[in-house]
Amino acid sequence: MAASPPSRPGGAPAFVDAKGCKEWLGGLPLGNIPQAQQFVLDAVRAVNRGEPPGLERLKCLELMRDKIAFLQGEQRARYFGKTLPLSLNDHAAWSIGRSLLEEMETGYRRCLETARAENGETARHKPLMMQRIARYLGAQMLFHAMVYRRFDPDLWLRLHGLYADAEREGCADERVKDSLESEDGASTVHEAYVHVVLTQAAYLSEMTAPQIDLLEALLRIWSRKVRIFAEPPAEAESGTTFPLAVDLVKPIGARPLHADARQQSHRVLDVEALSRSIRRRLKGLQAGEEPVNLGLPAEASAIDTLALLSRLHKLWCEGAPPRPPAKIPEEKAAGIAFGLPDIHYFVTGGAVFEQPDRERELTRQEKDDLAMFGQITERTQQLRLADYKFDLENWGVIDEMLGAWRLLRPSTAAKGVAIGRVLAMRLGDTAPFFLGMVKALVQETDGRIVITVALFPGRPEPIAARAVDSRSKQSSVWAQAFRLPPLERLGVPESLVVPGGMASRGRGIEIWTEGAREATVYEVLERGSDFDRVTVF
Repeated sequence: MAASPPSRPGGAPAFVDAKGCKEWLGGLPLGNIPQAQQFVLDAVRAVNRGEPPGLERLKCLELMRDKIAFLQGEQRARYFGKTLPLSLNDHAAWSIGRSLLEEMETGYRRCLETARAENGETARHKPLMMQRIARYLGAQMLFHAMVYRRFDPDLWLRLHGLYADAEREGCADERVKDSLESEDGASTVHEAYVHVVLTQAAYLSEMTAPQIDLLEALLRIWSRKVRIFAEPPAEAESGTTFPLAVDLVKPIGARPLHADARQQSHRVLDVEALSRSIRRRLKGLQAGEEPVNLGLPAEASAIDTLALLSRLHKLWCEGAPPRPPAKIPEEKAAGIAFGLPDIHYFVTGGAVFEQPDRERELTRQEKDDLAMFGQITERTQQLRLADYKFDLENWGVIDEMLGAWRLLRPSTAAKGVAIGRVLAMRLGDTAPFFLGMVKALVQETDGRIVITVALFPGRPEPIAARAVDSRSKQSSVWAQAFRLPPLERLGVPESLVVPGGMASRGRGIEIWTEGAREATVYEVLERGSDFDRVTVF
């Protein structure tokens, strides 16, 4: 068992000044990250109870801030990008991380209260304290987004109130050191506030972990491009709609705002410079330029950056219209199967997938059945199917909107869920299956999980597919896939749903229906976490 850092009795912190704090942090058991996190959490709580006082407390928080950032980074993979629900251990790691962020916000608020009350040496650092509070409020929101969990709307009120205070005290644009979350090592309350507002305006419940990583990297360099004003610019005419505005007295984030509806509590985000930056990158990407040559972060090389930037420009700079109201359908339950192997089984009516170009070796029991009965018995077939463990889960239907369905995960569900997963859905026991994907994911505060499913057009036809590779074609195996027929009246082309990583534009794939044929991928319509939907020629 790792030894704990030195401590003092009575719940007091293990140090009395910044020098002691630095020495204490140096003794943390970094070979055991969860234990180190708990030690730091206990220390921050002790500091927040009142010792050390004044400027020494602020220095201690700054030292612990760096260490906490390291520890959180080490634990991040336990919950970020994971399927939900999390395991008990991973959820415990997330909960400790959330508590650390909450306690750090509390610590800087205590420092700010002291600075305002005493107006002494610590008062010079009010801009830094306020900037840190804004960062930790945003970090708490983002921390919830990492597990698609709703956060307390009071976080918005605390953030808006902080920004209003910074405006009133004239320190919103005073630059302070920020080596953790700024590209040039400095930031302001204004930039931290914009960063949080834009992050949440990106609808994180619809984004994968790599997309959120890129979003955060982009905002580290783009937040300062956005200005905030209380009065609309002189050229803003009556009837103008501002793409993004916040209301400092409401527990919500940014929304489009009609100029005629502006109130004193509104603040409008000037996104014109941000829009120019995004449009320039979009133009370059459409012309085939590499993301790195457009000044985009390294994270851009791992995802479809063109699609993400187009989406962000719409949400941030074009005043995305409100979503139409959902309707509650008569159907109260839906059968759901996840993953192409399970989907293939249910769409085919219970046929186990086999390599279409070769005969399967019969099992010993099947051979015995043929020898004794002249056919394979139903019992033997059922025993073989039991080995595959195909699952069809019964999910609750919440509502439906323009072909997107919101479904409630049952407590008995065996499989986890994640943004971008392919699924098949049917309404009723005898209805046909349709393919779709998880487009959005929300974990309610009581733990209930709600997904939004976007269905693909066309009734799926089961096929087999494999990548074309002349070097290994003979050894390449076929995988479950689907053809979605064209819907000419709607202008929807024929498409294929294939395993993730198999298809990319211009690459050859081989398709088996009644026989094998080669095709070339023309366009990737959807790139999910475990599948791709493509058109071919």
